[in-house]
Amino acid sequence: MSTNVTSKRGHGFLKLVFTLLLAAIVGFGAWFGLSVKRVGDLFGQAATAYEQIKSSVEAQDYDAALTYARTAATLTSQASAELDGVQWDIASQVPVLGTDVATMRSIGAISGTLADDAVVPVLDSWDELAADGIVTGQNVDMGKVSQKMEQLVALAKTLQEAGAVVSDCSSKADALPTSRFEAVNGWTEQLRGAVSSAKTVFEQFGGIVDLVVGVSDMFGSLAG
Repeated sequence: MSTNVTSKRGHGFLKLVFTLLLAAIVGFGAWFGLSVKRVGDLFGQAATAYEQIKSSVEAQDYDAALTYARTAATLTSQASAELDGVQWDIASQVPVLGTDVATMRSIGAISGTLADDAVVPVLDSWDELAADGIVTGQNVDMGKVSQKMEQLVALAKTLQEAGAVVSDCSSKADALPTSRFEAVNGWTEQLRGAVSSAKTVFEQFGGIVDLVVGVSDMFGSLAG
């Protein structure tokens, strides 16, 4: 009799443990799933912002381009913060998910670098010069160059540094592995599209970059 009771209690305990484990797995799945959705939404919105940056620059609406660039920077920062969550640390230890978690974290990091270290600094510098009336559209008021030489040199340097950042981001984005999950592959392609948009933005500034560098060199030679 006592053996049967002990056996029943043992089965009851195992059933309780199994139920708790199942609840924990289901609960984590729901928690992680919601986080994945938030990250996906942020990646999608950031990709849209990059497209709007490109369109705004093509229309020479630099105020709007800067607004979208800051929006992209904010969105990628929020995505990276979400990806740093405990749920992602746990998922990174799961054999099936580990590589994909690393890929998504890389997407967030690359996109953030693209916005923070390339697009925003260039548009900020451009906006400052536009506010002073030195640049209008893609034209430079040569009569004001001597008054704002330091800003022009700073813009040329920012453009050159940003170009290197974009190239690095492009290499890292191209090196991302193919995922088992189509959603992750889709976000990788969105990132590559964002890098492509950034390249197009800098191509729009191509003529002005050459001019700024040329003017900077000329004034530097005169000063020397």
